[in-house]
Amino acid sequence: MSIRRQLAMGISVLLLIIMMGNMWTNIHQIKHHFEQQLKARADETATTLALSMTQSANLEDDAVLRSMVDVIFDRGYFAEIRFDYVANDRFVARYAVGELAPDVPAWFVNWMPLYAAVSSAQVTQGWQQLGELSVKLHAGFVYSQLWRLVKAEIAWFALMLFLSVYTIRILLNWQLKPLKEILQLAEDLANQQYAHIEKTPKAPELARLVSAMNRLSDRLHASAIAHGETVRQLQVDSFSDQLTQLQNRKGWDQFLNDWMKADGFAPGWVMLIQLENLQNLNQQYSKAEVDELLMQIALLLKTDENLRHENVHLARTSGGEFWVFCPDPLDAKFSGRITQLASHLSSLSLVVQFNGHLKIAALPIYEVVAPSSLKHQLDVLIHSPNADNETVQIGKIQNHTFTNWVHWQKKLSQALAQKQIKLFAQPVFNPAGEQIQQEIHCRLVDNEQNEPLLAGFFWPMVDKLNLSVQFDRLIIDRWREHVLHNPTSDWVLNISGKSLNDSGFRHWLKESLSEVEIKHFIMEFSEFTLVHSSEQAQQWLREMVVKGMRLSVDHVGTSGRSFGFLARFPLYQGKIERRFIRNIDQQKEHACFVSGMVQVFHGQKALCVAEGVETEHEQRALNGLNVDGLMGYGLGKPQAL
Repeated sequence: MSIRRQLAMGISVLLLIIMMGNMWTNIHQIKHHFEQQLKARADETATTLALSMTQSANLEDDAVLRSMVDVIFDRGYFAEIRFDYVANDRFVARYAVGELAPDVPAWFVNWMPLYAAVSSAQVTQGWQQLGELSVKLHAGFVYSQLWRLVKAEIAWFALMLFLSVYTIRILLNWQLKPLKEILQLAEDLANQQYAHIEKTPKAPELARLVSAMNRLSDRLHASAIAHGETVRQLQVDSFSDQLTQLQNRKGWDQFLNDWMKADGFAPGWVMLIQLENLQNLNQQYSKAEVDELLMQIALLLKTDENLRHENVHLARTSGGEFWVFCPDPLDAKFSGRITQLASHLSSLSLVVQFNGHLKIAALPIYEVVAPSSLKHQLDVLIHSPNADNETVQIGKIQNHTFTNWVHWQKKLSQALAQKQIKLFAQPVFNPAGEQIQQEIHCRLVDNEQNEPLLAGFFWPMVDKLNLSVQFDRLIIDRWREHVLHNPTSDWVLNISGKSLNDSGFRHWLKESLSEVEIKHFIMEFSEFTLVHSSEQAQQWLREMVVKGMRLSVDHVGTSGRSFGFLARFPLYQGKIERRFIRNIDQQKEHACFVSGMVQVFHGQKALCVAEGVETEHEQRALNGLNVDGLMGYGLGKPQAL
């Protein structure tokens, strides 16, 4: 029970006791007053009637005596009037017949007894006693008056009690409104939402409490940011080049190993850039000047329009050696995009100023090849005899099924029109081996291929052709058909960044999903998508979470941002990128990074799930790090729905 209700009930009970005591006292005072009046009237009637009866009693004229008794009795106030002769057993009397007070409830008469007003007087002549007169008043009319007064008292009491309780409620709501805001702030802090109470309450105790809560919010926010920055720095130290903040050799090798797998492959081109005369530049210029040149190359790679894509990977593996992977449909114009990028690199101001000699080689990749073979081919290509005469060396293009945008546009448009997609579900397990979720994977049905195309192969083309919103809607509609047959499972669906930032898609999804579907829908976005989401999209995410939908973030650790930004989102779970899971039982830095991420997500009351688990050794290592969920081909492959 809330403090406000406890205070309201306590004060109400106190008022009830006080007012009931006051009413009880008033009723008994009125009763006592009526009893005194009855007694006085009985005494007065007995004395007056006794004097009037003296002569008739002396003559023993019963008729006159009865007449006198009738005159008094018929007034209706008396229950009994009786005159008894002293000299004999004769008497004259009248008695009341019927209920004492017919309009008064019997329980009230029993609860409020009135003492009978009885009085007696002697009828005498001189010193001779003629008889004795007794008078007993009828209390019925007094009960009627007392009942009316009690009803009025009860009505007044009820009215005052209602007004008092209502007034108390209003006053408590007003006085304790800051306490409600403090409770909401505490709840926000428990959910890692660092809000502030802007208005300071007038009560000094509450003002101090509000000030303390605001300071606590600031400190927790600063602590969360610092912890996220520590984990990010650990990631940077392990997989990033400290000078350029691109991936280092270790990060690039990990990417190549993940990319060159059937479930992670996407077509595109790989570029190798070498600053051939780096050693001479280091001797000729200062280290700071040469570092500035390297940073200028890295900045261009990060910002060039040809590389603006979520799935682009950049690395600096040694001194002046840079690597680029860019997803691409590899149409007839892809070499032009490579040449344009190479021209931009060669035209950099510091490259021209320092006479930097850039050697650039690129190779289109249509299918999975061994990472070592890929590196060897590019190394041979960049050192070929023609390398010194050409701006960029591009490997020989081989024939392939999909070689142009028109082909992809036709294929994907046909897939949308004919709904040529197939959904697969991959299980997610808790440390005890129990299935807790199923993650939806989409594959493109291709009549020219024996097996459906993996999302990693065709989705970059979907994104480049601006078909992400249409495909996301199709996938969600197909998924909703399966929810009707399996309403108990939780389903994870990854939504593209373009859909999240599309107001039409957000409105459609909010209006389309039923309560049951929302209950079992875990909406997932990549870390890159959340970093680049709009304010409207973030507000929509909060509204959907309030409605019951849960929010998941995957590819954690790939955006290069501090993990403090995740505190802005009401996360249900986060997934750690598979590159940090691979061989975690042998890589201590991977284990440290995952342990830090577990703390980051648990600090936000969110689950931490590891992707890409393939061996029992990895599974045991992750269980020791307290991850909440595991998924990967080593635990369960995607199964067709």
